[in-house]
Amino acid sequence: MIELRFHRDLYSAKAVEETAEAFAAVASIERSEDESAITLAVEPRYTKPAQVRRIIGELQNYALAKTIDEGPRR
Repeated sequence: MIELRFHRDLYSAKAVEETAEAFAAVASIERSEDESAITLAVEPRYTKPAQVRRIIGELQNYALAKTIDEGPRR
């Protein structure tokens, strides 16, 4: 299981939630949160190290892109 922390000062909660939903087919994902961050515990459904790295990297990029697409926060 790999834990990824998405800090609230950079990532939107909506973007992280949409990311978890989008990657549900390739990984088991559990979401938790605290005051400063949203954490995704990710267990890729593939076992080869290169596949795991790619899924994790793509998931992080997706969350950032979704946050950017939402535009500036007010």
